Amino acid sequence: MEPVPGNHFYPSFLLQFAFGFFPQMYQRKWGRIFTALGVFTFLRLPYLSGLPMVGSYQLVGLFLGSILGIWMREFILVLLGRNETALPKQSEQILTDWMIRNPTGKSNLPIWYSTYFGFIFFLCLLTVLCLFQYQGLGLVTGLGIQEYLYFPSLSSREAMGLSCKILVPTSFVILYLFSEERSMPTPSKDSLSEQLRFGLFLGLGINLLVMSIQSIWSLDFFSEGTLESVKVGRSTGLFQDSGSTSWILPVLSLLWISKLIQNWRKSKERFSLVLAVLSFLFVTWLGLRQGKAFWVVWSISITIGLIHLTTDLWIISITKKRITRVGLYLLIPILGFLTLYGLSFIQKDWDLIALSKRFMDAVPVWRKEPYLAFEKMDLTRAELLTICMEGIKTNLWLGNGIGSFPLALLDPFRVGTKTSIGMIDFPPNFFLWLVYDLGILGSFVFFFFISLFLWERGLWKQCLLLVLPFLFGVQIQNSDGAFLCFYLVLLGEKGTGFSATFDKFRKTIWFSPLLLILSLGLPLNYALFYSQRYWDLGIGSEFRKNQLREYQVAATLPPRSPNYEYEFHGKVWEWKLSEFGSARSGRIFLETTDKSPLVEVLFLNSDKNIIKQELFEETKYGYSWSGECPKGASFLRLKSRSRLEFRLPRSQFDGNNRIQF
Repeated sequence: MEPVPGNHFYPSFLLQFAFGFFPQMYQRKWGRIFTALGVFTFLRLPYLSGLPMVGSYQLVGLFLGSILGIWMREFILVLLGRNETALPKQSEQILTDWMIRNPTGKSNLPIWYSTYFGFIFFLCLLTVLCLFQYQGLGLVTGLGIQEYLYFPSLSSREAMGLSCKILVPTSFVILYLFSEERSMPTPSKDSLSEQLRFGLFLGLGINLLVMSIQSIWSLDFFSEGTLESVKVGRSTGLFQDSGSTSWILPVLSLLWISKLIQNWRKSKERFSLVLAVLSFLFVTWLGLRQGKAFWVVWSISITIGLIHLTTDLWIISITKKRITRVGLYLLIPILGFLTLYGLSFIQKDWDLIALSKRFMDAVPVWRKEPYLAFEKMDLTRAELLTICMEGIKTNLWLGNGIGSFPLALLDPFRVGTKTSIGMIDFPPNFFLWLVYDLGILGSFVFFFFISLFLWERGLWKQCLLLVLPFLFGVQIQNSDGAFLCFYLVLLGEKGTGFSATFDKFRKTIWFSPLLLILSLGLPLNYALFYSQRYWDLGIGSEFRKNQLREYQVAATLPPRSPNYEYEFHGKVWEWKLSEFGSARSGRIFLETTDKSPLVEVLFLNSDKNIIKQELFEETKYGYSWSGECPKGASFLRLKSRSRLEFRLPRSQFDGNNRIQF
């Protein structure tokens, strides 16, 4: 959706694609490890090639390569008859070794009975709804990508790109995990989670190394594309930005430390315990250059972990253990308050100390004016919360469309609260975003699928790792966050085995068809209700025309300084003609270096019937036409046999975006 220069896009895309595709073709194990490793090391690769990206296509190459590698590997294995014929002769050693490394995957269920199927179907419907709203059925182009301005300073492609920022990472991660589980041999159900976790830990280690270099030497080390993170003094490693680092770092580190503790408790090997303590101290030191989300997630998680570990080691009675844990849980808020109170007296320029001081300023006014206290804690999030609540009240049941919150912040015609710093972001937490974008009905559909996954895998406790991060933003807006979130929810630490209750129902005759009906029916009903607004507002460019009460100029890029020219890409364009007689005769000059065998102008009446047709003349700097509009002409259509990229000055259109000569 976003226009990207090919010379910037393809180098990073092909490198990511190869990093995902070839390991998958070689062996499942290394394909999973390389994919998980690439998620946390390749995210900002397009930045290193000089591309100013906005996010939705960060890891498209990696996931596309991995998914196609899985599909091609399984197709070839089935084509060779791996499970039907004997292995090749010893003389064909390379082929024999490859087939032994990759036993053909089998699934006992049809593809439409998979829990992934309904989720993917829901995401496809959301994509179609976005396509209708931001692109739609053009009168000239038909169903497809139209070129026009959604806002005076934002193109339709960029508008849908904000939705793709959520849809692309989510869809590719879900499709990748579905492809991995679908291709697994049935006896090794837990290998997928373990191998992905190994890749995640490798990525964590590389990021810890980069972050330590940034903290000791320079924050500019591998920091391209981290937006404002470096300016505020935060180390980001190779993650997207400090917002991602502040929750991914503690969550991954917690998984790593808990793994070391488990090894120590099983084997009583002191090396694992010493490594766990050193890891804790090292990550805490790196946290000095992180945001407040890091300290909330890290401190609460570590405190709960210590409570569980110490009570397991020192208390044998289950009843006493539970009572002790509840009592210690009640002490956590008191200890947190005392810690923040003490830190507020330290004269250091650290985010944790700044958080402590803001917290102590907010406490006295919390009872009387909660919103004022929230403003003292975080002014930006307070404003985002207000804007979010305004949007939720407008479309409570169906939402405003996925990815629509950043678009609302960019809307110059929106009535309501404005951000004081002009920051374009998502709602302050995941749950508010879900209701804002999808409404109550869409949120119900989303949580239906998540609950289904958790029930199927018996991972209800595992999802608690996401409760705190989800309170600090929309963590699935970037590919690294989306991958970690869905890994924890869909796989977690227990692999992909079914829970006993779910497996019991799965064996009945009625359960799987019922799930299929719900998985298709719930998203379809949401899409049908949501699409009703198109009857009143129109779709694509007509949707914006009815809202803005002006005609579209069909431009790809808006006019910018110093030339203030619209830029057009494509083969067909159509404009409303000015109604003033003096503006209906003259010259149209298409400034371009592209060549086309034929460029013609067509004049149409109000019923869109052609009443006159003429050709443009090719000149040194583009194509030119001079003449007068015929009587009865209401629209002008321009057609090129080959794709053109040309410019027209802003003066070519009047105040209502009608073309004039």
